Amino acid sequence: MSESARPSMVRTLRRRILIVVAVAGIVLAIASVWGVGLITLRTAETQVRVTAQTVTTWPQLQRGGLIIDDAQLRAANVGSTVVALLDADGQLVAASADTAIPFADLEDVAGAVHGDETARAEIAGRSALFTRVDLPPGTVYDDGTATPVSTALVGVGMEAADRLVTALALAALAVLAVVLALAGVVVTLVVSRTTRSLTVLADRVEQSHLTDLAASPAGEFGETESVARAIERLDGRRDATERRLRTFVADASHELRTPLTKIQGWTQLHFQRPDDAETTERAFGSVSEESERMGVLVDRLALLARSEATSPVRERVDLREVCRAAVEDAALLAPDAAVAVITDRPVVIDGDPHAIAQLVRNLVGNALRHAGPDASITIDVREEGETAVLVVADDGVGMAPDLRDRAFERFVSGDRRAGSGLGLAIVEAIAVAHGGVVALESEPGAGTRVTVRLPSAASR
Repeated sequence: MSESARPSMVRTLRRRILIVVAVAGIVLAIASVWGVGLITLRTAETQVRVTAQTVTTWPQLQRGGLIIDDAQLRAANVGSTVVALLDADGQLVAASADTAIPFADLEDVAGAVHGDETARAEIAGRSALFTRVDLPPGTVYDDGTATPVSTALVGVGMEAADRLVTALALAALAVLAVVLALAGVVVTLVVSRTTRSLTVLADRVEQSHLTDLAASPAGEFGETESVARAIERLDGRRDATERRLRTFVADASHELRTPLTKIQGWTQLHFQRPDDAETTERAFGSVSEESERMGVLVDRLALLARSEATSPVRERVDLREVCRAAVEDAALLAPDAAVAVITDRPVVIDGDPHAIAQLVRNLVGNALRHAGPDASITIDVREEGETAVLVVADDGVGMAPDLRDRAFERFVSGDRRAGSGLGLAIVEAIAVAHGGVVALESEPGAGTRVTVRLPSAASR
């Protein structure tokens, strides 16, 4: 995905916050409308039950019986209240409602309401909440003829409550729209202000202004400060890598220039004296020797680069067996050398067996080349807690302090004729790639001791 096609973090954050605000507002509005609707319903239920209890007081003792006269029924509020009187068979006897409400509909509602339950019904375009109530025994309805009635159906109009809920819903929508508009402005300002540190950080990185990157405003917040400091550390490592690369190229060029110069010189001398067999033989011998030296140098540079650039293959490696193999190789190359392995049990690590073998061979080879002809070499392998310790020590000539302090640098050697100066650099690169460390101790005339510490297999 191209940089221009990627979504803006500020716009995305603003949109997500507004979505959260909108969802919260909608939920709040729905809850408010639902709550008001529930309250109005409970209020209507209370009102209809109170009205029903009032109807039970209508029967008056007259002429030796309980009578509800027509005047009482007609006095009911037709606009919001409906009262219907029913006989013992559930048939409608009389109603306070106007003639627009069919009696059959009231009888159907009465049949749907049981006990003191309430039920909502739409009758003649009017919404009302109904309940039934039992009248005192022996009650009659007198509209000129005394008709026995046993129950009353009482209804309270819900139109006003419905209008209130509808008005509240519309008001909630209007308020929500206003809140979202205001929230959009506020969120835009807040998000833009809050993410300004990221914008400043990105601009400074884009312009390569990485000095004091964690200073305000790029480091205004803890998160951006952490990112800024990480970029500063990365830039520091990049600078260090570039310096090492420049040094490496310069050193490699210097090391390769010498054999190339000798090859070029002997080649020119050969062409100047093509008939001189002795000169030709010396020229080709020198060319062959310098070519071999260049090949060894290139191989070691490649090994060093691989050791620093790649993660090692992880296998179980027994350091004791690797050291024993190195001693056997040393016996073939230097039969007179005194090399011994000191260990009483296997020491296992997780690593690249070829790289670990190269590490041990380099240490033994360095000791054979630089310790002196009469020196003895010991290889000690042991475990210290969760660390495998490899020590290669000799009692030879030792190293001068200035050489000892730079022993792990590339192309540093006490005798350039005896090696390329990359042996210990390769050892350190392999050890570091395996999560280990290398230390060197040496004094002139007191020998040299190199200690390699690697995580043991038991620590993983």
